[in-house]
Amino acid sequence: MSRATLLMALLALAACTPSEEPVAAGASLPVVKTDGGVEMIRVPEGDFEMGSPRGREVEQPVHKVHVDEFLMDRTEVTQEQYEKFKLPNPSRFKGPSLPVEMIPWTKAAIYCNLRSKAEGLEPCYNEDTAECDFSKSGYRLPTEAEWEYACRAGTKTDCSFGDERRAGDFAWFADNAQKKTHPVGQKKPNPWGLYDMHGNVAEWCNDMFGKDYYKSSVAANPRGPTDGDMYVLRGGSWKGTAEILRSFHRVAENPGFADACLAPDTMGFRCVRKAPKAQAADKKMPTGFVTADVYLEHKTGPGFPERPARLEAIVKRIKDKGLLAQLSAIEAKPSAIEPITAVHSAAYVERVKKACEGLGEKVEHLDTGDMPISAKSYEAALTAVGGVLAAVDGVMEGKIRNAFCAVRPPGHHALKDKAMGFCLFNNVAIAARHLLSKHKLEKVLIIDWDVHHGNGTQDEFYEDGRVMYFSTHLSPFYPRTGNEDEKGKGKGLGCIINVPVSEKTGDEAFKKIYEEKLKPAALAFKPDFILISAGFDSARGDLLGRLDLTPDGYKAMTKIVREIADATCKGRIVSMLEGGYNLDALADSVEAHVRALMD
Repeated sequence: MSRATLLMALLALAACTPSEEPVAAGASLPVVKTDGGVEMIRVPEGDFEMGSPRGREVEQPVHKVHVDEFLMDRTEVTQEQYEKFKLPNPSRFKGPSLPVEMIPWTKAAIYCNLRSKAEGLEPCYNEDTAECDFSKSGYRLPTEAEWEYACRAGTKTDCSFGDERRAGDFAWFADNAQKKTHPVGQKKPNPWGLYDMHGNVAEWCNDMFGKDYYKSSVAANPRGPTDGDMYVLRGGSWKGTAEILRSFHRVAENPGFADACLAPDTMGFRCVRKAPKAQAADKKMPTGFVTADVYLEHKTGPGFPERPARLEAIVKRIKDKGLLAQLSAIEAKPSAIEPITAVHSAAYVERVKKACEGLGEKVEHLDTGDMPISAKSYEAALTAVGGVLAAVDGVMEGKIRNAFCAVRPPGHHALKDKAMGFCLFNNVAIAARHLLSKHKLEKVLIIDWDVHHGNGTQDEFYEDGRVMYFSTHLSPFYPRTGNEDEKGKGKGLGCIINVPVSEKTGDEAFKKIYEEKLKPAALAFKPDFILISAGFDSARGDLLGRLDLTPDGYKAMTKIVREIADATCKGRIVSMLEGGYNLDALADSVEAHVRALMD
């Protein structure tokens, strides 16, 4: 059977390419969402061991394979996506969110070409020979190696979810499918965020089937035999047993003709394409930096941990290391009152103002013993809010890529009508409200890695639903809030995620929390902007915190947050100073954080 015969149908349908289809965004992201709404995972370059010694003969021997970076559809191609290109739906089980099935290999290749043309990409498949030109930018079916690499997602067990007893959590197969396909994305994704890899419909690969493929494949980007009559299907299906859900399971099937009736109702597919390179313009966009002299005028008294020397240490370090010249300075002006009263009551704002007036050189306390104020504290707090909002506006206007705000007083403990925990106005909560109201964003993610729980921020958004608040903090510790069972209420249920930790948690544990708890939740939430309450009192040697984070830990956490931002919101991040009281540890940690924002 020749490749030309396999793609005869492509010639017949080539003229159906709809010229009005939108062009997809080609951003360099871990997750790319096309203009048409298709989510693709940016699968990283890497090595893995393909096959299994427990598999059948055609799945052995185990061999090391290298795979280049590529993009892969997060779910199997749905009937809604398929019909968008005016293609007749061959599926037995009809529904817009159900996977396409009863699909011959040829029709899957047709879809890849049509989707490529609609998005302004170079089609992979030659309409005369059915061969795929891997140098083209367009969509194609994955190679066997790409499919297994993506399915394994860095795991080494037979299934990416480990124990086969957990199959029902990740796959639709004979034991739980009720003899039909199911909407894509209902089960848990694999560690890389890919859905239904183990079971719903089996998926076509680009490769011809080779019985001895595992014995003869090349080590880098193998692509199967050049000739043959059968193509490869990977993954389990709704008819299959748990035995075939394994990552290495492969099946040889006739690719089919234009007549979809010849294809079984267990055959579907998903697309891949070359990973586009990052745009040079994005790399040149600077990181913003906010600070102001008035922040030093917020006097807190001798021996108090939250003191002006904190900012002096940060600015000196940034300047001494040559980073200041590489950052884009953002002017901080006092905020108008309206953004602040979106979070705090007008009466409270006026009370803060009155309390600071006429203090002269005196330091007094507002509301609690841990909230010292002086004559310039109100002005400093207004300007802290103003600096953060200027950074947010700069990111939204495309003037800067992201920003770090070295401001004081900090804010995440401040309540609607009460100052506490060194905080007067809740800078991060005000910024989130500003993004929702002025910039009309739908979702904002706040990440708080201060050693203390941000009770004021949590209170503000506990029932909102548009703001996800994720906090890691020492427990038990001040302010005695932030238990795991505090998850939000009403529309906000599930949008509050608290991860209490114990003393000496350290870098690796924090990195694991951010990878395994923050990242999946944030990618599912899909924020339009990310704000960081960047407290550095979790650092090793800090006066108040005892969590043992090093600069490398802060760098790793920042990198993960940037990956989330790149995947969901065009890299939009504004970070603002909260705690951090050991001056050397603070300077070291902020330097690592700012460098990671700049990379």
